[in-house]
Amino acid sequence: MLEKNRVLSLITNRFLELIILPTEQCNFRCTYCYEDFAIGRMKSNVIEAIKTLLTHRISTLDELKISWFGGEPLLAINSIYHISHHIQDLLNKYPQVFYQAGMTTNALLLNLETLQKLVSLGIKTYQVSLDGTEDMHNKTRPKCNGRGTFREIWCNLLAARDSQLDFSIMLRIHVTPENILDLYELIENIKAAFGYDSRFSLFFKAIENLGGKNAGSFKVLYGKDKEEIINKLKELVGDALAIKNINDKGSYVCYAAQPNSLVIRADGRLSKCTVAFQDERNVIGQIASDGTLHVNSDRLALWIRGIKSQISSELSCPMYQLPSQSKIKNIPIEVSS
Repeated sequence: MLEKNRVLSLITNRFLELIILPTEQCNFRCTYCYEDFAIGRMKSNVIEAIKTLLTHRISTLDELKISWFGGEPLLAINSIYHISHHIQDLLNKYPQVFYQAGMTTNALLLNLETLQKLVSLGIKTYQVSLDGTEDMHNKTRPKCNGRGTFREIWCNLLAARDSQLDFSIMLRIHVTPENILDLYELIENIKAAFGYDSRFSLFFKAIENLGGKNAGSFKVLYGKDKEEIINKLKELVGDALAIKNINDKGSYVCYAAQPNSLVIRADGRLSKCTVAFQDERNVIGQIASDGTLHVNSDRLALWIRGIKSQISSELSCPMYQLPSQSKIKNIPIEVSS
């Protein structure tokens, strides 16, 4: 159980987090990906609706957090620029609002010019995945045409390192039964290239079966083996880079468990989780053209049940053992528009 004050702090309408998918298309075809790429770029009416929502809400907020997700968000860079410029205009009027913005990107298109523009718009934190050294990475994270991606990503990371820009890049290192030995070499390369640059950090994540057409087609690590392997990899890093521990048991509260955190998909649907896109329980509403959020409170209640129960497992991953809609009563917490 989390402290009651920590849980209550998640309910306030003075905080708003939007996870925005400007496109659900991707230029990669990762061998373990769960997404179906069925939806294309965000239409202009949804972009304008998001801008209107933010215009309505900004004066009521203490904190605004924007996370760009996909697909690959940089395939719709103009949509990101458009919304981000609007946010900057709003922040000029309401400078008391604390703003943070980040992006989950494969970094293929994150060249220095693009990074400079994004950082200037307040998008300063990035999560970039690597699956190993060049040959290993290219096997599991190829382009749509099957060609490799590692070299371009690495060059973009080096260009970022050599700049004086104010950013934070977390390198998400994927761990599988097949790439463990290769990761030893990758870690040494990362230490040599980015060690002791505080803008870079590492996060080790074992690949999981998260559904979709690729589910069951690749091997994953389990239990004690997974824990021991990841701990060994962390030891190899030493003090060269900070290591993030995102899902610490008993302290982590998933964005999906927080009432005022919403996913806005490219077609304007509202969700809570960026993994369970094929689950109808994860469609909790729609953003209207006037910026109003039409939310199904019964479905919302499924995801934020941990706020009421204060059970750590329901807060850290509400998707785990997510009840059916008929098995939970509505929790009287509304998401304001």
